[in-house]
Amino acid sequence: MKKWIGLTLVFGACQPQVSTPTVTANIETEKVLAQVDDDAADDPALWLNSAQPDSSFILGSNKTYGLEVYGLDGTRLANYPTGKINNIDVANGVKFGDSLIAIVAGSNRDYDRIDVWSISKNARNFELISDTTMRTTLEGVYGFCLWNDTVEQSTYAFVNNKDGQVEQWRLLTDSLPVTMSLVRSFSAAGQVEGMVVDKENRLLYLGEEQGGVFAYALDDSTTDRFRIPLSGEENPDLAYDIEGITIYSTNESKYLLTSSQGNNRYAVYDINRAYLYLGVFQVGNGTTIDGAEETDGIDVYSGSFGTAYPKGVFVCQDGYNKDENGESISQNFKVVDWRTIKKVMTLP
Repeated sequence: MKKWIGLTLVFGACQPQVSTPTVTANIETEKVLAQVDDDAADDPALWLNSAQPDSSFILGSNKTYGLEVYGLDGTRLANYPTGKINNIDVANGVKFGDSLIAIVAGSNRDYDRIDVWSISKNARNFELISDTTMRTTLEGVYGFCLWNDTVEQSTYAFVNNKDGQVEQWRLLTDSLPVTMSLVRSFSAAGQVEGMVVDKENRLLYLGEEQGGVFAYALDDSTTDRFRIPLSGEENPDLAYDIEGITIYSTNESKYLLTSSQGNNRYAVYDINRAYLYLGVFQVGNGTTIDGAEETDGIDVYSGSFGTAYPKGVFVCQDGYNKDENGESISQNFKVVDWRTIKKVMTLP
């Protein structure tokens, strides 16, 4: 891990960009099931239907209600009212008995537990397969992500709370309901939320809302964490606080993306070049779709996501959603073709 720490010093003096590249959303989801003033929508996740990519899903957490499922045109297809779901994530190829399944899971603030659904190609046939008596040891579960470790053939859930406590749970999927076993817990230095696992480098990236983004080794809990350069207040392109975190990864490129909630921007770092800071972009107002503001969660898919998004897709929560007349309505999620982001950011 020392090589990363040393390399971050090389790029720590990079100058921030002068102007902010802007993209517009291709589509937006229907507004979430909530009142106009509710802080309801939070974290999106993407699920690819590999057999029929155009029938893939956009999933969204609703902090007042549960899980919502949308089609690629933004139409709500189903909803699952299981409690105040804060953050969600998707994992494919999860070993379940003799089969491999896709799951979506999330942090349930009503019960301080982790909820797990099996994903069906029919949006109305998702099944809650986790033990609903499960409880974390945290008070006020908050951020969440999944890690399907194909090396150990185990699936893990990471969950945190606002006090900076983090837990790693192994999903026990031999039979129904899915139960969980606590394998690791630790404390960060400040308030946290966004998390994502870098599968290839076997790292957990964790966002401290005022401190920046930190990486934790998944195979050695004794290794010191390291900080992503220019991921916090030392970067004038960003503003308190750092919220969502996701990874765009192909054979050629690998980028870490974060949402800067305080100034409605999204930062991009090149993981393959020692986390070189590449700048920020924003989602601005289009002809019929408004931009994204005060974003909580983000997600990105780096493969073909149907004919509309052959090179990938980016989705973000919109904290201040407006209709075509500029009137405030309930929050929702904005969807952007990755090719547009790559072009305005002039990404390698």
